[in-house]
Amino acid sequence: MVLIKVGVLALISVIGFAHFSPERLAPLDEKGLAGAIVASASIFVAYEGFELLSYDYDDLVRPRWTLPRALYLSVALVTLIYVTVTIGSQMLVSDEVIVAQKEVAFAAAGQVALGPAGYWIASLGALLAASSAINATLFSTARQMHEIALANELPAAFARSRAGLPVTALVFLAVFGAAFAMLPDITALLTFGSAVFLAVFGATNLLAARVLAGFWPRLVSGTGFLACLGALIVLVIQLILHDQATLLLIGVSLASVTSLRLAFVWHQKRGPASGAV
Repeated sequence: MVLIKVGVLALISVIGFAHFSPERLAPLDEKGLAGAIVASASIFVAYEGFELLSYDYDDLVRPRWTLPRALYLSVALVTLIYVTVTIGSQMLVSDEVIVAQKEVAFAAAGQVALGPAGYWIASLGALLAASSAINATLFSTARQMHEIALANELPAAFARSRAGLPVTALVFLAVFGAAFAMLPDITALLTFGSAVFLAVFGATNLLAARVLAGFWPRLVSGTGFLACLGALIVLVIQLILHDQATLLLIGVSLASVTSLRLAFVWHQKRGPASGAV
């Protein structure tokens, strides 16, 4: 799936670059640096996913050698692909079309590039991109939930597996993810995901800055924490000013998760027998 979708993206992007015109890079609406920061914070979720490799540590060949290189390489490749596809698409369709057809803008670019067949080819690429992302996220995160449950930090039900697969965690994540996918506005979904991952990545970098040895590792981790914190603050301000509904969704979700976590901890403290629930 990944090879086919990257091939589709590359084909349409190359055609777009063949029609390269510097004038097409002029912004539709100039918002300055602040606008770029807000946009970056809002779509941060699109760039995450590489960290899921760490959840598959036991399945990697020579993981201590492979994992660090795979992480850095995946970040570089994702950035290259996204920038290339974005510019290539801008060369094929106007910014107005991209804004108006944001959910299917790449399909519109494919149609301009290759005619009616290009529309379906681009749609296939988008379908494969979503499928591979969902597949990777479900299995990797389910394995992580399984490990956390084995450490008694999640209900024991998530530690159950069948044929080596964490089935309970898989089903839970699939149902939970499908519910969020039903949100009527894709922007709300992306913004919600971006806010969550900015918070998680910021916390991870803060933890690294506290436990790693050496000046440079701590500097890099601390910089990462400050960058995530700054982007999260900018995103929250943007939501307060322009999208209170998404901010309410984030708040309700955070309150729900916190309540469930506190209830689980309280249940665990009631006695050893509670850990089997």
